Amino acid sequence: MSGEYGLYMFMLVMLLTGTINMILLKYQHMQMLPLAAGGTPQHFDAPWLQAGFMMVGEFLCLLVYLATRSREEAELATKVPKWIFIVPCACDLVATALMCMGIGLVAVSIVQMCRGTIILFVCAMSVFFLGRRQHPFHLAGVFLLTIGVTIVAASSFYNPETGAMKSIHGSMGMGIFLVVLAQIFQASMMVYEEKIMSQYTVQPLQCVGMEGMFGILICTVLLVVLHFLGMADTPGAFYQMRMSPLLTVSIIGSFLAVAVFNYSGATVTQRASAVARTTIQMSSTILIWMVELSMGWNKFSSLQLFGFLFVAIGTMLYNRLVVIPFLEPSREAMAIKGKVGGEGNP
Repeated sequence: MSGEYGLYMFMLVMLLTGTINMILLKYQHMQMLPLAAGGTPQHFDAPWLQAGFMMVGEFLCLLVYLATRSREEAELATKVPKWIFIVPCACDLVATALMCMGIGLVAVSIVQMCRGTIILFVCAMSVFFLGRRQHPFHLAGVFLLTIGVTIVAASSFYNPETGAMKSIHGSMGMGIFLVVLAQIFQASMMVYEEKIMSQYTVQPLQCVGMEGMFGILICTVLLVVLHFLGMADTPGAFYQMRMSPLLTVSIIGSFLAVAVFNYSGATVTQRASAVARTTIQMSSTILIWMVELSMGWNKFSSLQLFGFLFVAIGTMLYNRLVVIPFLEPSREAMAIKGKVGGEGNP
């Protein structure tokens, strides 16, 4: 029983840290501070720097892995070429930066719901690159998920007072687009890891940690280049951090939450299943929405709730948490099926 309670504890930790990270990212963007002494207060708008801090959180997982791995795991790690982590690292870095850009433009609960579109992209990429067969329940799940995300996106432009659609705000539409675009890179990372890294014995914490290490290096170079091109004001962002201890604390809390989230997530996947992470992801969406409403960052929308129901049902159907008999494959198909729903988790 103690092992079972321990698993539930890791699930709870994963739920809380995932929620905390998203809320903190939104909080950081809401801070208004000058970029230099005597300057005009501006939002903390540093998505690439935030992505770099997320890589720091992932790198902490490598330290945990090195401190806890067995002698056998250490020997197997020497056989894994380090360059294989660069591609998923780059995808993760871009996806995180795009998501941070999106968080600054739309409600964080909408961001979380739109992240569910990763199933759509993983489904398509699994067919083309992995040759994985998609069964009717997969396709039905993707269809419902697409409807749900469309409704969630529409809720951003719906005026509940008049019952009419607002004029489409450019920044809001761009925010949704950026979050969905981020899921393409996130899905690419997951499919790449399954196709290439399955050739080697790689522990989850090792994978996350190595991607974090390369992410820090790539992001450092990228921030320097973007600064000289005038596309990012990293010194200004650090000045904002110096001027606001709360902002600095939120950033530290954010990458620590990422580290704990990845550690607990890897544990949940090993002890339970990847499907369990899907359930936690959906629970996190509701929790984020509740926190957002309680803090006055967003207004309740029945349309958004309706869209979330489609997202939740589609996700559960795709991962077979809900089984509809007539959508189930034949016995012959089940006999040759691959990893149903394995990497299809958002």
